[in-house]
Amino acid sequence: MQSRPRPADLTVRLFFFLPFLFLFLNASSQTGTITGKITNGQSKENLSNAVVSLTNSKYKKFTNNSGEFTLANVPANEYELTVEYVGFTTYTQRVHLKANETLRLDIAVIPNGKSLEQVTVFGRLSQETEAGARQREQYANNIVNVVSARAMERSPDINAANVLQRMSGLTIQRSGGGDQAFPIVRGLDPNYSNTLVNGVKITSPDDKSRFVPLNVVPSDLLGSIEVHKTLLPEMEGDAIGGSVNLLMKDAPEKQVFKVLASVGYSKIFMDRPFLTFSKKDIQQKSLIEKYGSSYIAQPNDFSRTNLDFKETTAWPNVVAGIVFGQRFFRNKLGFMIANNFQNQYYGSNSIFNQVAPDVHAGGAAIVSDYANRYFSTQELNNGLTLHLDYQFNEKNKILLTNIFLYTSLSQARNIIDTSILGGNGGRTVPGTGPVSTDFTSVTSKQIIQNLKLEGKHILSNHFLLDWAGVWSYAAKRTPDFANLAINSKIDTMHTTHDINGPYVFVKTPNYFDQITRIWQHNEDMDLDGILNLAYRQKIASNGSFEFKIGGLYRHKSRSNIQDEYDLKPTTSSSGIKQQFNDIYSAQWLVYNSSGTYDYDKNKYKLHENVAAGYGQFRIAFPIIEVAGGLRVENTQQGYQLFTFYATGINGVDKSYTDFLPSIDIKFKPNSLTNIRASYYKAIARPNFYDLVPAERISTTTANSTTGNPYLKHTVADNFDLRYEYFPREEDQAFAGVFYKKLMDPIEYAYVNGTKIQPVNYGDATDYGLELGWTHYFGKIGITGNYTYIYSKIYSIKSYYDLNTGYINTDTLQKRSLQGQTNHVLNVSLLYKSIPKKFFAELAFQYLGKSIALVYPIFGYDYYQQPQYNLAFSAEKELKNHFTLFTKINNILNTPVKNEINNLLVVNDITKFNFSIGFRYQR
Repeated sequence: MQSRPRPADLTVRLFFFLPFLFLFLNASSQTGTITGKITNGQSKENLSNAVVSLTNSKYKKFTNNSGEFTLANVPANEYELTVEYVGFTTYTQRVHLKANETLRLDIAVIPNGKSLEQVTVFGRLSQETEAGARQREQYANNIVNVVSARAMERSPDINAANVLQRMSGLTIQRSGGGDQAFPIVRGLDPNYSNTLVNGVKITSPDDKSRFVPLNVVPSDLLGSIEVHKTLLPEMEGDAIGGSVNLLMKDAPEKQVFKVLASVGYSKIFMDRPFLTFSKKDIQQKSLIEKYGSSYIAQPNDFSRTNLDFKETTAWPNVVAGIVFGQRFFRNKLGFMIANNFQNQYYGSNSIFNQVAPDVHAGGAAIVSDYANRYFSTQELNNGLTLHLDYQFNEKNKILLTNIFLYTSLSQARNIIDTSILGGNGGRTVPGTGPVSTDFTSVTSKQIIQNLKLEGKHILSNHFLLDWAGVWSYAAKRTPDFANLAINSKIDTMHTTHDINGPYVFVKTPNYFDQITRIWQHNEDMDLDGILNLAYRQKIASNGSFEFKIGGLYRHKSRSNIQDEYDLKPTTSSSGIKQQFNDIYSAQWLVYNSSGTYDYDKNKYKLHENVAAGYGQFRIAFPIIEVAGGLRVENTQQGYQLFTFYATGINGVDKSYTDFLPSIDIKFKPNSLTNIRASYYKAIARPNFYDLVPAERISTTTANSTTGNPYLKHTVADNFDLRYEYFPREEDQAFAGVFYKKLMDPIEYAYVNGTKIQPVNYGDATDYGLELGWTHYFGKIGITGNYTYIYSKIYSIKSYYDLNTGYINTDTLQKRSLQGQTNHVLNVSLLYKSIPKKFFAELAFQYLGKSIALVYPIFGYDYYQQPQYNLAFSAEKELKNHFTLFTKINNILNTPVKNEINNLLVVNDITKFNFSIGFRYQR
């Protein structure tokens, strides 16, 4: 048993302890506190994330959202206090801090009016704040809109696509199953814009197009998103609509650690089951890939479990993420890693009416098939970004950034199609006709990886050099895309001998029709080299001059492999069709036992080499800036089929050179206002698959698509005029107009009743108006934008003459461009209480009509109908660095409807989804 200390021992210990206690208390009494607030000297707004430091000491703080700071336990002494905020003049003040004193300093700093590039080569605004986003817009050399990480974090959105749809002049094009989303900038198809990551292009995992599905990019990986509406010579020229630049999180100035997690659910699976299938027996490679081209496929070579569909309950949607960043070795080495995991369950209930021209009514569209479509999708997205930078000294810095995006998708489709037309097995009375039921299982895995090594160097007082080497890779594997088709017929049976008397409906058994199995893989790889050299010089009247030259070379290689097998049901000796009971009892023969691997037109390789060079100048004075120059791009592109066809086009090689001038003028009547005018020429290259004359049959409609080897690239002249006003730190207002003249625009149209092909349609115009605003009235804020767009193009249509029966195939019809929405309105009501640490946003969106697809008959096109969308998000800061948040989307359960002259063609219903979660950040 341990004995207690004796009183004498306690006295001795206390005696030795008291001197140290005295020294500690005496030292504490020799310290003081410096506190205060940093504001914008012109707008009087609070500046968050300003750096307040005491020179030659360890004391350094960032201001909070209210612009306030506190430096505690500072030894009494005389110091030089410094305030730094990028875009503002550095403020210094001598302060004398006395013991036990609390010194209050309220400091107003003044914007220096210089562009960001003039402040410092290595300096940067905080990507995380809206104030930083507004400053980048204000000081940019071209017209750009920016959304910050903080705005994305607070919004109802969890991926880049949904964030973009709330920005000025942007809408989102989604696939039928909702598993892909691409940006439409200023009413132009996604092919007219480019997508960048940290300023460079990334490869696409899509098997047909060059653009990247942005729904796979978690918004929590992003520091900000820039949408460049005009181009400078230093920017890549294939962006007629604009350029979307995703800026990943950067190494912070101070340590950042953040963890988030949320759970949610989709309303659609509260109302119906989730359809699923087993993935355990799916073969990742086709039989030819596994066993060689001489292998003869046998019926038992094909799995059955992935065509055994079961109804179940969908799991909750889960999102989790972690971010860590810090600087090491006296701030020379910056490190940032961010990982985000999303496991989403979503679906759609759709009506799809296949239409056909009625020759007895001038080619008017009439319904030929009525289909109900049910999609159930599980999508797992995992995004990882790693950033390293090392600053050797004030003149040399290197950076390494790696982005890895992984997506695993599993989708079950059930399509029930009833034929309406036709006397041969067609409908006789309402409720009758042939019924085709398709069950489809789709699994795919895709990756996108982008590795960028770059360097920035100040060679002298006037010369700056930067370079970059980029490796970008994307791949997508869709193994054993399996489709099971069964059919039956609903007819009538009279209950009396009177053929005009009452009847009841009778249905035949389900008969096994066929099974299709497809293996499809594609890869896309880029190798880029970039070099830029800039010369800067101060000139008279407080001006500056910059001249910049540079170039880029990119080698792209892309390949696509497809192998298809058709399984036909066995029949009885008398030729009777096989009834379908379940997939395990179905018997089939392999119709094409060698597959299509050796002759499939969807098996091809493509190449695209781009060499570009430019010269760019910039002259800046306190009230005006002019930037412009010339970019020259040479493109060599083409494809080659793996199999030779004596009567077909087996390969194409194209080469063309474009001269792309541009000029941006920025007039600054005061420090808060910009008036901009700009012109630039840009191009749009055809999608890769658009050149390949391969035909692909849709599994969800009766349509097919085919490429066009004769397709030309599009060239456009672009004009912009814009007024910008930045009254306060987070506030802004802008109004602008734009005009675009497109030569040889690429549109997708029916070349007959069911085949769709990209074609060049003469010339087109696209012009519009953009308005944007953000303003706070105390705790209440309103932010939004409105875009009006009008476009015009003439396309060739067929025209039926009812009197003569003559079909004129050369009739011109004026219409708008595909995907162009005439009216887009985004309005968000904001509530922000700093004392209560609470934020809420109610976001409304209106989308007007747009052409979804061009119909071959004069006077008829598919139009997506107007939509009204409502979303909500809120967050509440709790104790110990925790924040509780919620996000709700599609509150109004808005469907997507397509019509052709008031005839309903598509009605997609997805319903609302919600999530609730927490965030820990320190």
